[in-house]
Amino acid sequence: MNYTAKRAEILKKAEDFKAKIEGEDRDFTDDELVTFEGFVNEATELKSKIEKEKKINALSANLDTSIKDLENVPAPKSVETKVEFVQDNREKDPQCGWEHFGEFAASVSKAMTPSIKQWDERFDVLAAVTGMGQSVGSDGGFTVPPAFVTAVWDGLNNPDQSLMARTETFTVSGDSLTLNANAETSRANGSRYGGIRGYWIAEAAQMTASFPKLRQIKIEPQQMAVFVYVTDKLLNNSQIALSQYLTNAASSEIMFMTNDAIINGSGAGQPLGILNSNCTVSVAKTTGQAAATLTKTNIEAMWARMHAAARPGAVWFINQDIEPQLFNLNQVIGTGGVPVFLPQGGLSASPFATLFNRPIIPIESCATLGTVGDIILADLGFYVTGTRGGVASASSIHLRFDYNETAFRFLFEVDGQPWLNSALTPFKGSNTTSPFITLATRA
Repeated sequence: MNYTAKRAEILKKAEDFKAKIEGEDRDFTDDELVTFEGFVNEATELKSKIEKEKKINALSANLDTSIKDLENVPAPKSVETKVEFVQDNREKDPQCGWEHFGEFAASVSKAMTPSIKQWDERFDVLAAVTGMGQSVGSDGGFTVPPAFVTAVWDGLNNPDQSLMARTETFTVSGDSLTLNANAETSRANGSRYGGIRGYWIAEAAQMTASFPKLRQIKIEPQQMAVFVYVTDKLLNNSQIALSQYLTNAASSEIMFMTNDAIINGSGAGQPLGILNSNCTVSVAKTTGQAAATLTKTNIEAMWARMHAAARPGAVWFINQDIEPQLFNLNQVIGTGGVPVFLPQGGLSASPFATLFNRPIIPIESCATLGTVGDIILADLGFYVTGTRGGVASASSIHLRFDYNETAFRFLFEVDGQPWLNSALTPFKGSNTTSPFITLATRA
């Protein structure tokens, strides 16, 4: 519609209407004033439409110029299709248009390799969808789509391999998380729950007051980093294999580091491990025991020091060097004996063995045979961990540019420590107990 001509017509009507009233030398009646006001309002509205139409025409002219400039630069059809799909399905497509991590990694390499310089428009979509774009383009940094980050995180939650999955885990939203814990160190009268005590009282006798004590545990997630280099040849020639490689490598290393910290962590810049905790009980070797050996008496002594409340959830963590010793454990009966240990189903079956009906799990973080930590009896339900979200990921080609390699970085934050800060003195008996039991060095 020609809004300019329409407005000119309305203005002409308004002027003629006004001139007629003035020619009669009288004031406007109420109805005439409403009519005149209608002409003015309609003219004002048309003026707004005219200005908008001019703006649209100007933008269209610029768009036509831009399209002509780009006519000789064809965009990859596959990229256009995927970008359109992501824009229409943002909530349903957390991978932001990439099929797998390998394809994303290859896109990063192509975008920042000078001889290729092929920019993938899905990077623009990624910035719009997640609110996190690539870092400075000249530095070669790109944000990894969150779906691929999740794939790395899921690998850490495999209960058959991850020690953290066996702990009591909290998510830390701030810098740290403070937890209240029982301050109990003894089961003796007057010490349970840090000071609660009950009494048998006579009729009308005065009761004696008591109260529990609490302590606080502070969890401050510490940062660990996994840095993975991938050659450009692998990026270009094996995207699917690369996706599996990067995901498995990062997930496995994060899990390995977390497992080792739960067992061996110093507590300084990393979780406090079982072997360095004040609540862990170390059982002494038997008199005259040979170096680098494990005996039936050792196993029995460790079981005796495991707190009764922790026994149902306890497992034996061992170094695989110990396994030949387990097969030699036996109970002497007269002039003969019977085996103490056999894998479930015997030697011909897949070994998922037990001692005192608790599973035996070989892990790499246990020390070698004869050293403290080669065998650990533990209930990790008495260990608390805290994480700050999932895995943060980024990539860059510039660090190893002269080697034709791309660097992928994965950051994970975790902290942990046992709930107890000391072993427990029993109500009756002289030997302390704990949810974490180790065997002293046999040198």
